[in-house]
Amino acid sequence: MKVVELKGNGKLVKAVISSYGAAIMKLIVLDKDGIERDIVLGFDKPEDYENNGAFFGVVVGPIANRTALGKFQINGNEYNMEINEGRNNLHFHFTKGFHKTDFDVVSVTDTAVCLSHSIKDMEDGLPGNRTVSITYELKDDAISINYEISSDMDTVFNSTNHSYFNLNGHETGKIYGHELFLNCSDYTEIDSELIPTGNLIPIKGTEFDYSEYKVFDENSAPIDHNFVRSGDSGLAAKVKSAKTGIEMTVKTDLPGIQIYTGGSIAPMAGKNGASYDAFCGIALETQFFPNSLNEGTHNDKFAFPLVKAGEIFKTTTTYQF
Repeated sequence: MKVVELKGNGKLVKAVISSYGAAIMKLIVLDKDGIERDIVLGFDKPEDYENNGAFFGVVVGPIANRTALGKFQINGNEYNMEINEGRNNLHFHFTKGFHKTDFDVVSVTDTAVCLSHSIKDMEDGLPGNRTVSITYELKDDAISINYEISSDMDTVFNSTNHSYFNLNGHETGKIYGHELFLNCSDYTEIDSELIPTGNLIPIKGTEFDYSEYKVFDENSAPIDHNFVRSGDSGLAAKVKSAKTGIEMTVKTDLPGIQIYTGGSIAPMAGKNGASYDAFCGIALETQFFPNSLNEGTHNDKFAFPLVKAGEIFKTTTTYQF
């Protein structure tokens, strides 16, 4: 396990990245008074991320979010994943996923690190000899995450970063008082098992209407939903804190963003002696829609996350401060 420190040049002062889980361990941002705030939940040491049921900071994959019945098809061939949430799959595999992988550190500069991992055909239950790289770069008050995958067979890929943000500082407790804006038209309707029904619901007038900045507080509905990004600008969401003056803008080329307000975080010890529990952070997970491996085969509202043999798939998400 290796730890790399990246330097910023503005409001984003520093990021600390672990090879294990490709995790963001620290993200140091200047508040309105020039005080440094570490705004991501996490642990002190990379080995602490081996027991990380909340997925703090890590990259989740190769398939993030939920897949109905843990199975899907590519070119008429059926593939099965771990059943780990009721009768469905969540975040691919709880012991073999990216969050449990110690990535190779391919290159490091003061402002960027490239991590890589090779997977053999069917080693994890998915087809193709694959190479995945994840590059973190700090530039212009932003941290960008660049994902790249190549395969010698048709395969699937829907990865995301699962950092939980608290713009008051990771140790400050509930995110109540944070303001959220979503540049999203709809959310994916879900059933009682949190699997998308295939229907898109306009957010206007619903409890998830964050089409204008709205405070998230103890009276707000908990959020664990995927939202449909609007327009071509790449803008997906913004979050800000009046207390610290920190504002974060999320941009991506992916169609969806899962907003999770941490309602199921169990009480636990975090870094620097902090204590975490429910609603201590908000995750903004850019990705293809949940269950796109199934809905994407017949529902034109859902993109199927296919990676064709011999092609390189790339995607970028940026968190700017």
